[in-house]
Amino acid sequence: MEEGHSPICSKAILKVLYPLSKVYGFVVKTRIFIYKRGILKSVCLPVPVISVGNITVGGTGKTPIVEYISRYLQKKGKRVAILSRGYAATIKQEHSSCVKHVCNDEYLLFQENIPDIPNLLDKDRVKSGFEAISHFQAEYLLLDDGFQHLRLARNLDIVTIDALNPFGYEHIVPRGMLREPLESLKRADMIMLTHADQCNQDKIAATINRLREIAGQIPIVETVHKPICLESSKSNETMDITWLQGKKVFAFCAIGNPVSFRKSIESLGGELLGFRVFPDHHVYTPSELKTLNAEAQRVRPDAIIITQKDKVKMKNDHVFFNFSLWTLKMEICIVKGYEIFENKINAILN
Repeated sequence: MEEGHSPICSKAILKVLYPLSKVYGFVVKTRIFIYKRGILKSVCLPVPVISVGNITVGGTGKTPIVEYISRYLQKKGKRVAILSRGYAATIKQEHSSCVKHVCNDEYLLFQENIPDIPNLLDKDRVKSGFEAISHFQAEYLLLDDGFQHLRLARNLDIVTIDALNPFGYEHIVPRGMLREPLESLKRADMIMLTHADQCNQDKIAATINRLREIAGQIPIVETVHKPICLESSKSNETMDITWLQGKKVFAFCAIGNPVSFRKSIESLGGELLGFRVFPDHHVYTPSELKTLNAEAQRVRPDAIIITQKDKVKMKNDHVFFNFSLWTLKMEICIVKGYEIFENKINAILN
């Protein structure tokens, strides 16, 4: 694939999308200029705000990094709350008044992994910020997917960059995957490069060099999504990830970065007999689950593997499958630059 070209678009389509990309880019640049000049002012909340965002559409690892930072602050004895926009919030909740009975898969993920940390879903994150302070006595706020949310001032701006596709095909959407120009990375206080273990060192070095050219000497931290165990969808039973070695598996997912999930399974020695991808945030229907089970039956795997983001929205849907359904649980691990990360966070704490 030629650099700068989306893998799903022909050259003819890309030519059509190019002017649309220019128009969208102009709107984005104008909005940034308006905030930079103070024509529109960012609101400062009375507690520190840490933003975790990205510059491309799709999955770059924001959610596990928000979880990682939440745990870090909590271990320091701080009261933390997460402010999320609640993109694609279509999953109904019976007992969840703070999200008005509707949430998304990321909310459910936080609920399972960090249940004692409030997560407020609201497009108006200034409003939810004040709610977090008054209702939960939050001392620190984490702005999830906040790089473009210029209305709310922040004390630390973290941008996640996916090492597998760091620059979004070099064009703003819809021509590429950039949400704003690459030069906007200069606004960041720290860059967290994710999936660093799924690229060779030459590519990592080239990506870091390019980031230096774009954003100067902004600190760069390298992270990996570390597999920690396999968890049964029927019970709390867990298995060591070494079980995957040599096993024949069928997998499916609805996440922003399915390539990373596939690479994780293969790196653990799993032999993929089938791999189905659905759009990010997709909520499976019973019909789709039955179709997936039929596909698995044709290849007869040792197990079906899904992500935790898929598991949390499937409830008891494991009944649709005639095979063991296992979740590959992951966690963020900083492999280079932990001292940089710690110093940036601690500067706000102190």
